[in-house]
Amino acid sequence: MTDPALTLDGFHPEFADLAERMANDRMRGYPKLVATGQITASAAKHGIFVMSAIAEIWRCATDILPPNKALMAVHRDYCLEELAAAIGGAKQRLHRRPGDPALTALIEQLRAMRWWHDQYPASAHALNMTCMLRHDAIERAAQAERERNAA
Repeated sequence: MTDPALTLDGFHPEFADLAERMANDRMRGYPKLVATGQITASAAKHGIFVMSAIAEIWRCATDILPPNKALMAVHRDYCLEELAAAIGGAKQRLHRRPGDPALTALIEQLRAMRWWHDQYPASAHALNMTCMLRHDAIERAAQAERERNAA
């Protein structure tokens, strides 16, 4: 599989906004799902924690902020799983609304976010990613530009 397009053109600060919206959606929506028995309280707590940590990583990389230490405990595999589930949900919605440009864009953003998370080791994942994300994105964009200019 090729790298997602949104990994080739530099850093995307809008990923921080997207992750924050997703974390806020979970904070609002998961209690209702727990109350109706659709998910367990522990699954809701875990999902909110992981998406909040993803949002923290992207916000800190975007705004060059020190990360919230409590959220830095998130494990890479949890981030990858949460983003894969979000991609799956968006694809299901796209299947019901084929060609929806907003859903298509969302899937591409989520694929790129997941790709970036997969690039960093599991050990101290959140902290490493927070520190290196912007640098790596800039380097990747520069390489893509050099390749385009050479062609």
